[in-house]
Amino acid sequence: MKMQLMAVLMGVGLLAGCGGVEADVDAPVDLATREDELPACNHQSFERVFYSEPEKINEVGWWTCGCDSNTAWVSGRTTAYSTTFGATACAQW
Repeated sequence: MKMQLMAVLMGVGLLAGCGGVEADVDAPVDLATREDELPACNHQSFERVFYSEPEKINEVGWWTCGCDSNTAWVSGRTTAYSTTFGATACAQW
């Protein structure tokens, strides 16, 4: 009886695995359910382009801020490597 119980528990352990189900990183993201906030523009108008490397060759994303909104329009992904174009302060609201 004790050996049967140990065999069953061992079988269940093998079926369960060690880490659960892996997340599918290639699955499309449902933007309607994302909870991260859009970046604030801090009452400035500008465009910021993000690159995949320090040499700033391959664009991987961008932000666009306009005076009509205080949150950025975002596309792609952000990285530590960016260039900001056309930064100007917006008139007070």
